[in-house]
Amino acid sequence: MKILKKCVFFLCILLILALAGTWFMGLISSWHVSPKPEEGQMRIACVGDSITYGCMVPGQAWNNYPRRLQKLLGEDYCVGNFGYSSRTASKSGDYPYTAEKLYQQSLDFQPDAVILMLGTNDSKEWNWDPDVYRRDLTDLVNSYRGLDSTPQIWLVLPPPVFPKGDKVLYGIRGEIIDSEICSIIREVGETEGLPVIDMHERFEGRGDLFLDGVHPDALGAKRFAGTVFDAICNDLIP
Repeated sequence: MKILKKCVFFLCILLILALAGTWFMGLISSWHVSPKPEEGQMRIACVGDSITYGCMVPGQAWNNYPRRLQKLLGEDYCVGNFGYSSRTASKSGDYPYTAEKLYQQSLDFQPDAVILMLGTNDSKEWNWDPDVYRRDLTDLVNSYRGLDSTPQIWLVLPPPVFPKGDKVLYGIRGEIIDSEICSIIREVGETEGLPVIDMHERFEGRGDLFLDGVHPDALGAKRFAGTVFDAICNDLIP
């Protein structure tokens, strides 16, 4: 009986450690902390997939790029992390962003600014349709543009993918991101009159900042936040 109790105790400890490690590395992306803006703060919604959420970033809760951006902007701003792993801009994708409660929460947040980066998961063979992606990305932009808060919107080119040899990571096709997705985002930005943040060029040749070839590490997330900060500060900061 004592041996059984010890086994149960150690199994519980292992389970707790496993859950803690999973949380620490940002692998539970269905768990989101709702931002709570204070009166007078400018609200910034970071909308995206696992890269925005901070998946696999050690110490995800404080090292994800929206959190880093919050630190750079300071107390006059409230930055909300509305990133959700595996989500697509395409409504016909396997996990469309607009089908999630988090999307509605990002609208209810009534942001003054939106930093929008979706496209990495759209590159997967079973998700990719350039016409659908262009249309649904435009619809997503207009859903934020139509808010009462009339936010400023920045589109973000996703960073490149750094595959390990010939392995395709999670089905994400870097060549589609390079040759088609970035071009379509630029096209939508030009058509809709929106600025574009080039995170693709920013991380070109910097595979050392990516833990698995797709997700930036803590230093990469810091670089990501700094790039967004530099791009938006002239318009947002008096």
